[in-house]
Amino acid sequence: MNKIKLLFFLTALITLYHKASAQESIIPEISDAYVEKLIATAKANYPHVKVNQGHIKIAEGNIGKAKASYFDAFTFSYIYQPQGVNTLAGASGTSNYSYFNGIQVGIFFNLGTFLEKPYGIRAAKGDLEVANYEQDEYLLELANNVKKRYYTYIQTVANLKLSTQTCQDATSVLTDMKHKFQLGEETYDNYNKAQTNLTVAYQAKITAEANFLIAKSDLEELLGDKLENIK
Repeated sequence: MNKIKLLFFLTALITLYHKASAQESIIPEISDAYVEKLIATAKANYPHVKVNQGHIKIAEGNIGKAKASYFDAFTFSYIYQPQGVNTLAGASGTSNYSYFNGIQVGIFFNLGTFLEKPYGIRAAKGDLEVANYEQDEYLLELANNVKKRYYTYIQTVANLKLSTQTCQDATSVLTDMKHKFQLGEETYDNYNKAQTNLTVAYQAKITAEANFLIAKSDLEELLGDKLENIK
């Protein structure tokens, strides 16, 4: 019986060794080049980035409008007077002479309006700077979020691998324990513990699978594309 207990102990020790050696660190799984590719994809696809780009274009257009508005200070007008409408009265009666005939053109200049335009242009340029700063700030935030979600995703991949390996090891232990129990070489209590360990292992694997899918979905939300499509 002591030999059987020793064998059971060695089996459990091997199981723990597999768990420890299966994934000692997630850092080797992380590729900086791939992370930069993910960030570039998010910048190209994420809707909020495009919204900010739209704000920048609007601000750029407002600068052009502000510059063109210099012409608002000038007012063009004309008056059309048909021939012979206005007449002069002479001694012999009504004369056909017109003192104001044809088209009269005039251009008027508003100095106050003209002086206001530089302030409008500076305000439009200020709006463009703000829009660019907001875009730069958001791109930094987006890059940071992509990194965080990618690292979380890699963590869930590693946890899923460990959970899968644990289930395989627990299945092997239970199979061996069942065989020995049937031969009367192992107690029912140890056999029951092996069954419980396998159940717990499968429950942990299901949780790991769910965490993996959630982390993948969260990352793809920022990317605007499936992770499998980004090589």
